[in-house]
Amino acid sequence: MLITYRILTILLWPWIFVFSLLIPSAKNFLKTRKEDKRRILSYPFAPKAQKVVWLHAASVGELDQCKALALVYKKKEPETFILQSVFSDSVRDSSLEAFPADLKFRLPLDFPWSYNFIFDKFSPQVLVCMAWDRWPNLLQAAKRRRIQTVLASAVISVPKGFVQKKFYKAAFSLFDKILTSHSSGEEKFKELLGEKKLIKTLGDSRFDSVIQKIETSQREFKRPKNYPFSQVFLLASTYEPCEKLLLPLLKEPSLKNTSFWIFPHKTDPARIVQLESEIKSFTSDYTLYSKTEFDSISSKVILFDVLGILAHAYRAADFAYIGGALHNRVHNVLEPAYFGLPLLSGPRITHAPEAIELNHRGGLFIIRTKEEVLEILQLSSERKEAIRFSNRQFVETGRGAAERIYSEIKNPFL
Repeated sequence: MLITYRILTILLWPWIFVFSLLIPSAKNFLKTRKEDKRRILSYPFAPKAQKVVWLHAASVGELDQCKALALVYKKKEPETFILQSVFSDSVRDSSLEAFPADLKFRLPLDFPWSYNFIFDKFSPQVLVCMAWDRWPNLLQAAKRRRIQTVLASAVISVPKGFVQKKFYKAAFSLFDKILTSHSSGEEKFKELLGEKKLIKTLGDSRFDSVIQKIETSQREFKRPKNYPFSQVFLLASTYEPCEKLLLPLLKEPSLKNTSFWIFPHKTDPARIVQLESEIKSFTSDYTLYSKTEFDSISSKVILFDVLGILAHAYRAADFAYIGGALHNRVHNVLEPAYFGLPLLSGPRITHAPEAIELNHRGGLFIIRTKEEVLEILQLSSERKEAIRFSNRQFVETGRGAAERIYSEIKNPFL
């Protein structure tokens, strides 16, 4: 299977080159990686002069997992040189630049020859991927150099069909260690790879990133002074399917004392204008966050059109809807869970073990209709308090995962 993958990637290269000439986004994708390669090759580094660890994240969520582990390395081994790569363009350049690593870059496309210049220059002792990410050519290149390969905060979806199962088995077998985020993942990996594979449940390092982000922040977020609504329903990372389901609730008489704080997934001007139009079709009682002093707002709907507030705004809410799972996949549920909020989500949570666990505990509700939403928003105070305790406790159980992962990586032969 790995040989077939290797051949296919080689055959794919000419077509990718052609696409890059025709499609601007593909051209920019390759241009960024070409610039990164030039920057890496010119970086002043003495080979074998110090220990090197390479962390890799597929996207934003995995970068949070890497951040927690990188901070542990910076604390315990400040002399260790940390490489941080990402793949998805959803990771902003500013986020990557602020990351606590010595050198940050975009991962090259997974061709057999793509990583030689990185391995040759830095000779990392360990390569750590997060969650589910596995690039066969990258892992094979690392193993040829006897570099320890680790999949941390690991999760897996059950492969469908013979070919996918065979590919999963071949690709995940390339890791020396698989450190799962939850025991259910450990069982699935052992079923796929066998009992002899080193597979341990050490937790999800994203818990540490979320806890650290909240607990070290100096920012306090409170409701506006004299706010006339007794209950705040916060809608996080919303898309059009989310708004189609939830905005009609603005006209619901039983929710006259409930305000809606909306944080759309994208905040570009066109998206905000479109969302304003949707809100106006249900109510004129709304305010755009950037246009008014927050403490003076008394509107039923507050539309937040700036970034960097969501994680703090959960503190002032009573319920939180987490977007993405009506049409694709659920976004981060750990931040609102830290504050003990009852959570609502669409049904597509299978990729997120933390969302599944919160659902099993009764703190995250799967919703498909507005009637289901209404029922949840009218939970008794006793039920809300029980959920608050349960969700908060769940987040606490994940504290320290990054340290546990670090300790396991540090002992390669255990």
